[in-house]
Amino acid sequence: ALEVNPEDSSEFYVAYASGGVWHTNNNGTSFNSISEDWPTQNIGEITMDWRNKVLWVGTGENSNERSVAYGDGLYVSRDAGKTWTKSGLETSEHIGMIAINPTNGNHIYVAAYGPLWSSGGERGIYESKNGGQTWTRILYVDDHTGFNEIHMDPRDPQTLYATAHQRRRHVYTHLSGGPNSAMYKSTDGGAHWNKVENGFPGGDVGRIGMDISPANPDVLYATVEG
Repeated sequence: ALEVNPEDSSEFYVAYASGGVWHTNNNGTSFNSISEDWPTQNIGEITMDWRNKVLWVGTGENSNERSVAYGDGLYVSRDAGKTWTKSGLETSEHIGMIAINPTNGNHIYVAAYGPLWSSGGERGIYESKNGGQTWTRILYVDDHTGFNEIHMDPRDPQTLYATAHQRRRHVYTHLSGGPNSAMYKSTDGGAHWNKVENGFPGGDVGRIGMDISPANPDVLYATVEG
């Protein structure tokens, strides 16, 4: 995962699936490791609030491979990566995506994928209104279905999109998909959610990847595993 300074593209952060978090301010000529003291180096997501220099990292690989490495929740740095504190969701094992309200840096949403090799854990869409001190699960499907993505309409932070993925890895197989994989939309900041179904393939589906067009946020793109 990459997080690039919108004011200076020579500065960016790189998060590796099993190699920690790195920072460069010279366009990648050299990098500094900023996560060496962590108990895990397995990263799934990195998101920066550039206005306030607050960096969020979700641990655990954001994938479904046999050799996938799990993490221990969220980390946050309030000085652009110099110092870190834990911020909960330890039993999610895999963080899919983090979204920050651009009008309020203490308002954060997290898509928690949940464990791959077992059921349960912290999985669903979580919200914090106090900078990660406490979390509330605002969207939950079941103990076998987690969320891999959470997106916020750039024009309206109350409009959210989230993708649910029903999955389970066993030694002998990988069950990727089911009736509970779906896309959800909220227009009231996550208080209420509705499935987005019109135009999607029928039957069971697997992982859904999506994005909002920066040129026209009324246009959404989705890739759906059949």
